[in-house]
Amino acid sequence: MSGQEQEVSSSNSQNDAVAPPQSEDPTEKVSISTIMAIVFMGLSYVPAVACGLVLVVGILAQIGQALDDMDNIGWIPGGWSVASAVSFAIAGGLSDIFGRRYVLIWGQVMVLIGAIVGATAQTTLIVACGSTIIGFGAGVIFVSYPGITELLPNKYRGIGLGWTEFCMNIPWAGFSVLIANELALNASWRWCYYIAIIYSVPVIVGTAIFYFPPSHPRHDYDKSRWQEFKELDFIGLALFTIGLTVFLVGLTYLGKSSYSVALVAACVTIGALIFIGSFIYDFTIPKNPIFPYHLFAMFKEFTVHLIILFIAGMIWQAVATLAPQATLYMYTNKPVDIGITQIPCNLSGVIGGWILPSLVHKIKHVRQQIILALVIQAVFTACYAAVIPEHKYAWMIFQMFGQCCFTWVTSLAYIASGLFVPQEELGVSAGLIGTFRSAGGSVGNAIFSTIATSITNKQLGTRIAAAAIGAGYPPAGVGVLIPAVIQNAVGVPFAFAKTNATAAVIEATGAAFKESYAYAFRRVFLATLPFGIIGLIAAFFVKDPSHLLNNHIAIHQERDVLTGQRFNPEELEQLEHRSEAVDAKQG
Repeated sequence: MSGQEQEVSSSNSQNDAVAPPQSEDPTEKVSISTIMAIVFMGLSYVPAVACGLVLVVGILAQIGQALDDMDNIGWIPGGWSVASAVSFAIAGGLSDIFGRRYVLIWGQVMVLIGAIVGATAQTTLIVACGSTIIGFGAGVIFVSYPGITELLPNKYRGIGLGWTEFCMNIPWAGFSVLIANELALNASWRWCYYIAIIYSVPVIVGTAIFYFPPSHPRHDYDKSRWQEFKELDFIGLALFTIGLTVFLVGLTYLGKSSYSVALVAACVTIGALIFIGSFIYDFTIPKNPIFPYHLFAMFKEFTVHLIILFIAGMIWQAVATLAPQATLYMYTNKPVDIGITQIPCNLSGVIGGWILPSLVHKIKHVRQQIILALVIQAVFTACYAAVIPEHKYAWMIFQMFGQCCFTWVTSLAYIASGLFVPQEELGVSAGLIGTFRSAGGSVGNAIFSTIATSITNKQLGTRIAAAAIGAGYPPAGVGVLIPAVIQNAVGVPFAFAKTNATAAVIEATGAAFKESYAYAFRRVFLATLPFGIIGLIAAFFVKDPSHLLNNHIAIHQERDVLTGQRFNPEELEQLEHRSEAVDAKQG
């Protein structure tokens, strides 16, 4: 009898026996090959997210100036966001059918192609095209979330997800503004994409060498790949893709300095209707839907997490977008100082995405953790309104607490839902979580940015004019003074050269400028509170999976490269059934 057969035989004997208490769970070892696969999957997020999005967003203005096109720079992050939101769920569903290995490698290759396009682009729109390709690849790469968790013992799933956040944040996202500005000042903005290329090549090679998950997650070994392809829910996929794309493109237009209200309204309305229609279609017509109804019927186990992350994503993305602007307008116009001010905010992902999820098996009480995280997010985000524009250090520290909660809740959602959702649908469930958190971020960014812009437009000119006249400036010259105040606030040298403004006028109008933005941002931060309360209410419906944080591993690799072991489909199924049986007895 071979070593593999002995292991399977031993597994069957354990299944027949009475399950031991949870504290005496047999420990299943994770092989070195599996650890290496997880390492490379985590590193995939550096080129896809850290370099392809976060670094680039920190120097959008420099990219626009270098390519002489400031009008279209919004499409660089916008294209990434739309493409990733669309590909999240699609790739997740496809990975449940065709296996995660080749879907993941496909995403990694797309990121490499997008990085090459971005690095060699000569126009802003080509950079945006490269960013869109990277974004689509990033959404595909997120199949590694279920890919990582299913290879680890249940109780260590948080450590696996934490590794992905560690790779993104240290040092890249954590010090993104500083790194990006140093690259732009001392080398070139293109180095954001060069670094992505440098990372992508070994990541692709390493994944190809070490990652061999089950090739048929649904155990349909009797079907050929062509049969599986023909059975795909093409209509559901098309409706989902078109609807979400049109909807998010409409929201992205809101980020431009000028836009057609009719165009935005049409895109958002039509896109939303088609998007909703894709689920109605899948719930009622196809035999093999990409989004099965019974998955959404698991409200406490799965669907409630979509609601929570949509709302938490609204708040998080709005602050992530507006906080650097608030720092610029209220505290400093020096790029390096802005980067330093935002370090606590940027490092929040280390706390919420790496440290806390890595301790989930020790803390347990997952439902209570989600509730606590949402309370902290809602309270601290609202408290930003109390510290601006006077208290700079409070503004810095509060962001660290308020922003860390989104990555914390996200990791807990993947862990909790992944322990309840059927293994053969883990990919699509994880993909939908990614889609809803990303879509929530786009909606929140559009809503709260519009609030900030609308209030600022009403307040800024009026407050500056009143302050100038109050300081003795002639009313007839206010029309020339207002643009000079704005330019001076953002760091344009000699902005007051043609205004004859006195030091008292400059001081008074500068204070009015800051207070105008503080007034707008206060309304934005307070406006997040009702949404936070809705998310908190939803959290009370979460089903706690803490009792399932045990030693069992959901799947095993078909091939262990370093030992040379291979498992056939029957052996893998028996290994998985062993874990499912013990989990069922403990659940």
